[in-house]
Amino acid sequence: MALVANQFLRFFKFFVFWMIFFWLAKAFFLISNFEQTHQLSMSEVFGIFGYGLKMDISTACYLLVVPGLLLSLRSFVPLRFVNRFFWIYTLIFLIIASFLVVLDLGLYPHWGTRVNITAFNYIDDPVAMSASVSIVDVLLGLLIGGSLIAGFMFLYRKLFPEGVAIAGKVTWYASFLQLLLVATLIIPIRGGLDTSPLNLSSVAFSPKLYVNQAASNYLWNFAKSVEKRKRLSNPCAYMPKDESVRLFNRFMKNDSVVTRPQLIHLNPGKQPNVILVILESFSNKVIAPLGGMHGIAPNLDSLCANSTVFTNFYSTGNRSDRGVSAVLGGYPSLLSTSIMVYPEKSRSLTLLPEYFNRHNYNTSFYYGGDINFYNLKTFVLQSNCGKITTKADFPAKLGRMTKWGVPDGYVFEKALEDLKLEKEPFMKTIYTVSSHPPYDVPYSKIKGSSNEAKYLNSVAYTDSCLGVFIDGFRKSPLWDNTLLIVTSDHGTLPPGPTDITEPASYRIPLIWSGGVVDSLQRIETITQQVDFGTSLIHQLGWEADSSKFAKDFFTSHPFAFYALDSGWGYVTPEGEYYFDQNIRDFARKPNLKTSEDLQFPKAYMQVLHDDFISR
Repeated sequence: MALVANQFLRFFKFFVFWMIFFWLAKAFFLISNFEQTHQLSMSEVFGIFGYGLKMDISTACYLLVVPGLLLSLRSFVPLRFVNRFFWIYTLIFLIIASFLVVLDLGLYPHWGTRVNITAFNYIDDPVAMSASVSIVDVLLGLLIGGSLIAGFMFLYRKLFPEGVAIAGKVTWYASFLQLLLVATLIIPIRGGLDTSPLNLSSVAFSPKLYVNQAASNYLWNFAKSVEKRKRLSNPCAYMPKDESVRLFNRFMKNDSVVTRPQLIHLNPGKQPNVILVILESFSNKVIAPLGGMHGIAPNLDSLCANSTVFTNFYSTGNRSDRGVSAVLGGYPSLLSTSIMVYPEKSRSLTLLPEYFNRHNYNTSFYYGGDINFYNLKTFVLQSNCGKITTKADFPAKLGRMTKWGVPDGYVFEKALEDLKLEKEPFMKTIYTVSSHPPYDVPYSKIKGSSNEAKYLNSVAYTDSCLGVFIDGFRKSPLWDNTLLIVTSDHGTLPPGPTDITEPASYRIPLIWSGGVVDSLQRIETITQQVDFGTSLIHQLGWEADSSKFAKDFFTSHPFAFYALDSGWGYVTPEGEYYFDQNIRDFARKPNLKTSEDLQFPKAYMQVLHDDFISR
């Protein structure tokens, strides 16, 4: 057992070796960008190392997997070979890691992003490269890179003068224990046992982009960009690029605002409060006044009867990140991803809370789940939301009640309690979680073990929690000066039967209620999530920032797009379209007078993906 313990100790020292390298690289980054670093507080600097620790550990553990597996085969592989492999493996990755350190330090001041695969787009253009890099830059880069390699190979020799693998007879159980140790690396690699795996949100802790970028591990960031590169090619190249831009611009220019009904009453001397409730996985199929089932969501049914409702409001996709990107960022879903999972692209958006911050609102965000999921934390921090409440702010036992976190009832209860101390005007976003699979809610209204029965029961639970929140809020004097908006992040397949390509799977609630709602209306116009933020800003009497894709609800040519991995849908008053990416043609379309009607939606999707790639 002494041999096993000593071997584990040396393996741990190999892990520490890489951690020292990453900490030094982080220090170099902060020193290299001193103009921005010196504006940070000490707590932010310590936070960069503290919050970034999880990603540094993950990256170091990635580097331990292959040599760890080789150590578990020591009973079959000669000692000299194993130690020689460790030395060569370390040298190769030191060269790669040091080269990327130099690139990271050199490119960040110009690009404002950590090193990623995009840097290699220009490596085959020596003219552009030489125009951007001076001989001093090259020499300094060689000095830093060479010093890192030489210094850490010297440290490697000091830590492991005889090699990482220990001489001696290796028993079968020692190999088994080593293999078990390697298997456990999956936990730090994915960032722990939380629902969401490690992502950039996992280390984000500040509304300052630079701080969160500095906290991330540059090598992890680079590897992730390599993995994502395949997503950065346009899957919707249906026509020459100039033609797609021409068709898109012509249509959007002619899609002007017609008569815009004023949905809320504005008091010249007092800004209205806004509470936005985003329900997880709710579709119109569970709300009776919107054409859905009876008895599933009685509180929403009742709310519809006393509110302005949009009956043809469509989600932009079938995933949470896509819906949140549209509701808060005004950006459509892409075929296989969303802009929210690319923080360095999403920072170009004006997020909804930012408009309220400009008008001196107190902004807050509530979410009972793991806010690192899909980079949600980074997205919310980017909006400069004044207060963020997540699973971590509740007692640990509540966070363990369900797989996805704190049940909705406790989150609504917290939000209602906070309203007693809320300063007006305020903008509060509450994002529910309990109706996310596996639907394990502390509630039992609808019996059954089928997926549909469990989904309906979770919907009924969230509806009951929302009902308690609304009933409590109505008793508050704040109700008369508040706009309460209830919507969803995306639709669902259950309750069926609907297909994932059908518009019914994307039609979701949009309900405007509260004391400032001017009149009760049933708006049948086709509307979509992407246009929600712009339309709300206009209703408040403010100007929305220029946006290529977000428009007002009440334009002359209403339409809605939704995207899934295998294709996209387009809904207009004339009919419903579905374009299948596999056959590269419309699998469903209305009877049209001209083929021109088919060109705009294709141009829209092509321009959208080109825009995403270029951000």
